[in-house]
Amino acid sequence: MSIDNPTNLGRVQKITEALALIEKSAVSNKAGPEALSTLLAPAIEALSALGVIQAGGPSPTRRGPEEQVLTAGQRAALHLADRASLRELIAALMGRLDAQSGKLQRDAGDQDQ
Repeated sequence: MSIDNPTNLGRVQKITEALALIEKSAVSNKAGPEALSTLLAPAIEALSALGVIQAGGPSPTRRGPEEQVLTAGQRAALHLADRASLRELIAALMGRLDAQSGKLQRDAGDQDQ
């Protein structure tokens, strides 16, 4: 059985979602890269032990036409998207759209009060 299976892809998706939440919290709390590095040090060390990344070294990036540097969550999302089926991608997109719609409705309800 390959490691690239639905169970492990689901686990990676959960990790990606958790990273997105941590990133959102960092923005809300105005945390800098040093604070994020400290917070994520155990995860970075675990990935380093697997040989996936080098702890303390430059992180892999995907360069676009504007030489854009991607966040860890964006790189993980791209990694998942490269291996996902169209059905999985559409389901993920619909889930994100539903979540965004719910957030907008909650924000509108908070402003009315």
